[in-house]
Amino acid sequence: MTVDTCGGPPIGSLIYSKDEQRSPMKGLLILVTILAGTTAARAQLTEYSASDKGWTTYSELSSLGFSRASLQYVVNESDTTFLLMMWDQRPELKSYFSVKFSSEGNTLHNLYEILLSFFEKDNWRNKDYVRVFRLGDDKVSAYKSGMIESKAIVFSTDKGRIQFTKREVEKLFGKK
Repeated sequence: MTVDTCGGPPIGSLIYSKDEQRSPMKGLLILVTILAGTTAARAQLTEYSASDKGWTTYSELSSLGFSRASLQYVVNESDTTFLLMMWDQRPELKSYFSVKFSSEGNTLHNLYEILLSFFEKDNWRNKDYVRVFRLGDDKVSAYKSGMIESKAIVFSTDKGRIQFTKREVEKLFGKK
């Protein structure tokens, strides 16, 4: 059995010398072993935790021991970087998504004001009240949730979305 190697020598001749008996199964086994070894070498996993980078927790929203959202920060030479980690509310995804942004221009306070503005009486009554803005490298949309039982807003990016009540927004930003 000869395999065409685009004009080169057959694969079997690359593995065996002319004096050795060619066994197709033995050659296939060697080839599979070589390919498996190179694939395993490329598939290395390196895991980092937030503490590896010096991140400090600013606040966290948890329910029954489960973290729904957290706000962390790290102080750099010229700025502070924030990482907002959130659990995607869509049950089929079951994953966290994050938005990373700097404190330049008082971003943290401005974000808090935008999210809190939904709960003002006039804005809550306005069914068309939506805020779209860029936070770090992500485009964010904020809008009122369709929840009937309580007032909540939806914080949505291309990576995921989560609902927040007024109390949760205040707690996430360290105001309660």
